[in-house]
Amino acid sequence: MRFPSRLFAVLPLISLTFGSVAHAEEPLPSETAAPAAAPPPADVPPPAARTNAIVAGIATTAVAYGLALSASLLVEERDFRGAKELRIPVAGPWLSLAKTGCPESDPDCSTAPLVIGAILTIFDGVAQAGGLGIIGEGLFLRTSSGRPAQKAEGPTVRAVPLNFGKGGVGLGVLGTF
Repeated sequence: MRFPSRLFAVLPLISLTFGSVAHAEEPLPSETAAPAAAPPPADVPPPAARTNAIVAGIATTAVAYGLALSASLLVEERDFRGAKELRIPVAGPWLSLAKTGCPESDPDCSTAPLVIGAILTIFDGVAQAGGLGIIGEGLFLRTSSGRPAQKAEGPTVRAVPLNFGKGGVGLGVLGTF
């Protein structure tokens, strides 16, 4: 006996309609239930996270500074304005960015290499500053130490982001005295 092809199309639809009927019953709360477990600890990273963040920040800053330093040693000041400033850690890329312009060796240069060089300089400056931020995060990171958190003695101050609606952001300071 041969089944019609329409039956093969209808069989999956029939199984889908009856699938919603089969639900398991929710368990009833028993009167002799075990007491509620203690709440989970605060969501804080393990102590090793502090060391990892500091090492990652140092690596990020070192790599970004190494790239800037090697670029400044490979080119001469007359070929790339601001090359000597790249030898200064963290502030160097921003000082070099201020000197962006045609080099003395080519006063009628194209703007495309200048723009690309400025973008790379900005990336390097952001990477160096970001590495310092990661180091700071590692230094001030709260980690789980196995003992309860101690209440801060004396005044405390912390920065918090503020949202002023569409297109507005700010930074506020909260504290206890």
